[in-house]
Amino acid sequence: MNGIIKPEPPGGQEIRRLLITSVDAAGRERSRVVPRDNVASALQHGLHASLSSVAMFTPADEPIDASGLDAVIGDLLVRPDAARLANLDREGLVWAPADLRQPDDTDPFFACGRDAVRRTSTTLADRGLQFRVGFEVEFSLIHASDGGELRAAHEGPAYGQRPLLQNEDFISALFDDLELAGVPVLQLHAEHGHGQFEIALAARDPIDACDDYLLARLVIERTSIRQGLTAQFAPVPTVGAASNGMHIHLSVWKGELNLLAPAVSGGLTRQGASVIAGIIDALPAATALLAGSEASYQRLRPGRWAGASLCWGAGNREAAVRYVPATAAAGHHGANIEVKPGDATANPYLAVAALLAAVSDGLARDATPTAPIEVSPMRLSAEEREARGIRSLPATLEDALDELSSSRMLRTALGDRLVDLYIAVRTPRP
Repeated sequence: MNGIIKPEPPGGQEIRRLLITSVDAAGRERSRVVPRDNVASALQHGLHASLSSVAMFTPADEPIDASGLDAVIGDLLVRPDAARLANLDREGLVWAPADLRQPDDTDPFFACGRDAVRRTSTTLADRGLQFRVGFEVEFSLIHASDGGELRAAHEGPAYGQRPLLQNEDFISALFDDLELAGVPVLQLHAEHGHGQFEIALAARDPIDACDDYLLARLVIERTSIRQGLTAQFAPVPTVGAASNGMHIHLSVWKGELNLLAPAVSGGLTRQGASVIAGIIDALPAATALLAGSEASYQRLRPGRWAGASLCWGAGNREAAVRYVPATAAAGHHGANIEVKPGDATANPYLAVAALLAAVSDGLARDATPTAPIEVSPMRLSAEEREARGIRSLPATLEDALDELSSSRMLRTALGDRLVDLYIAVRTPRP
């Protein structure tokens, strides 16, 4: 095959290598690289892969039977999205996210995360509603000495200037690489953990936002390796006291109307209140999809700003749902909510699909949330928390999976087979 591949990545360069990535129920990126001579075929027809390699592994990479499937039997089609090609360098390495489909390409695989987002988005679109989603990506940057000792890339101060100056070469290279890849970055700052940083991504269509998150993590990891560093996204990193999260910002729109914008009389509109209530009601079960590892529940505790308390409030970073009534750039037009319990062990597509389903359910029920909490829930006594309707999210992965298993709403929205596969893959083993 000669010449430039169509469709072209941004910039029109020749694709010499195509890195294709899907995410499975274990939250793992399963990837493969296609050489130049096979790129056109891969973009047109997809690639066949064993069922286990893209769908049936646990987080410990153990194949498991579930949802009527035998992990050692069968194949799936990995179909790269040619509309989402992104340059990873200027030498022809290009990335694409992939859908998982049946081998004959007639139907999506029931546990494809991108298809789950597509289906739940369509439910809202049928009611004239659109979503905007933006991720915040927290990670810990680590040096390894010649002796193998791990050292955080900075020791603060939190949100300070010094960590940025100490890591200027990495940050400069990272911004260049993210810009080349087309990742819409709003800002980067040092977080309060040693070696910890956070990148905020612009809000986009739900599938594009999930793709952006996946691509941002890829670029962060690739840039850190090329700089002789290690980036860790784990909820409890090896080095540094603070935990890493995956915060999801979202807003719901009907035409030009942001349903989360404050009402003229102040407070939330009726529909905005139903959006928040739907998410609050779904979170005990959806937490399993947002925080998918046993380590996640070491992070998901009061005092870690992880949203372990099932409540909401304007600007409240200890609440599971933080309401942002306005932004500096867009005013009330930029109103959104931040869902805080998630972390990088999640499959971002399934996490977002669960939130879309929760919003749809809240609006359909005309649900009403409890009153907002204007103080840290940690400052309230057990009696005060109970009186104000504040509960705690599941304390263990097992508890969260039990909640997910019994959620009729999420089973209806995502499908029984997807939920059962997810639970089977994620259930801790001795």
